[in-house]
Amino acid sequence: MAKILKAVVSIAACLLIFVAPGISTAATKESVAQSKQDVKAAGKLLDSWHGEGQLLEQAQQKLAEAIKLDPQNYFAFKELARLQVMAGYINGRNVRNGIYLYMVGNYSPGTLDAAEALVRESIRINPGFAEGYVYLGYIQMEQTKLDDAAKSLTQAEALGTDDPWLQLNWASLNNARGEFSTATARWQRVLKSGTSNKKALSSAYGFLIDSYKQTGDTDKVLALYKERIKLRPTNAWLLGDYAEYLGATLGRNDEAIEQANAALKIMDYGVGRRILAYALYRKWADMVAQDAGNDAEKYFQSALAIDPRLEQIMAYGGSEPAGAPLAKALSTRKGVSIDSRGEDGSTALLLATNLNRVKLVQALLDLNANPNVLDRNGWTPLLSAADEGNAEIVSMLLAKGADVRAKKGGWDAAAFAERKGNSELAALLKKRAEDTK
Repeated sequence: MAKILKAVVSIAACLLIFVAPGISTAATKESVAQSKQDVKAAGKLLDSWHGEGQLLEQAQQKLAEAIKLDPQNYFAFKELARLQVMAGYINGRNVRNGIYLYMVGNYSPGTLDAAEALVRESIRINPGFAEGYVYLGYIQMEQTKLDDAAKSLTQAEALGTDDPWLQLNWASLNNARGEFSTATARWQRVLKSGTSNKKALSSAYGFLIDSYKQTGDTDKVLALYKERIKLRPTNAWLLGDYAEYLGATLGRNDEAIEQANAALKIMDYGVGRRILAYALYRKWADMVAQDAGNDAEKYFQSALAIDPRLEQIMAYGGSEPAGAPLAKALSTRKGVSIDSRGEDGSTALLLATNLNRVKLVQALLDLNANPNVLDRNGWTPLLSAADEGNAEIVSMLLAKGADVRAKKGGWDAAAFAERKGNSELAALLKKRAEDTK
């Protein structure tokens, strides 16, 4: 993807110079018409993109030709900005707006600045280009410039547009501000709008799925997944995500294995193989719990052939909502330490604590998980539970011998609880620390 990105940046710089104010940009009717066709074709390629580099290359060629034919084609610059963002995307990350977390992307250096320059060029050419302001608002969200994003989206509304991404970008902004009911209403509005934009519809489904996952509304999550897959049946990433939810959250591992295999038939990708491996490990653990004997081992061996890192499986698989049977089977049947660490030094117990999975924390403690193992950043489960304000998990950890005097950066558990305004929990922890002197 880096090669594509460099090419896009180079083209973007040349094009912006070429259409600088004061330079003649006349085009014939025929070239204008062909330019529009090229942009439309490029847009379809970008809408169908799921990580395939060749699609971006094809779209890039069409957009470059479109701007060559008609340097005033403002749609072409907006689509080139989209391409820039896609080519430079690396992965997602959570950022904080006050007490609220929201997700943006990590990008190759210069990606968002170049994309912003391109979309601003589209607006310079046509100041009434509402869709340009819609995409500018998206870029500003990715730059974590929430106030600027709001101004751009407000301008798009003032100009008037039926672009479904206006509602989607507003919803993302609402979500980042903690305005969850407003965000949900906007996502639902897109689904009811009658738009034919499959990418926008899929995004609305995705945001609603994540929202209902947080509230634990399983029936709505499953229904939305099915509708989204019906809309985009050849999206391997979507099928893989569905498989992970079925297995890791619901423990429906036969279905998870089926969906993961379907995803890998469409595209052989690393995340899909990991999802399949974890589903196979969980299936093995379920059969071990049912005392299925040799029949279970074939699932273990199939999983092992895909991902043999059993310590990682323990840490990450054992911390999933449906991870307790897997943690137990790995510990009792394969001798894998319950305190195995993931890549960041976290144990299953610490990860489960971070995610406030109360029943799972208790199950791991019952398997003799050590409540005093630190990760690489100095967090212990007790410090994390105090920081989360989870008094129930704090009590569980203390009952199993968690060190109430452990500190991170000079702060003990009581200090973390007090920092978050949990005075009762802080008082309990202070008293426990006094009693252990």
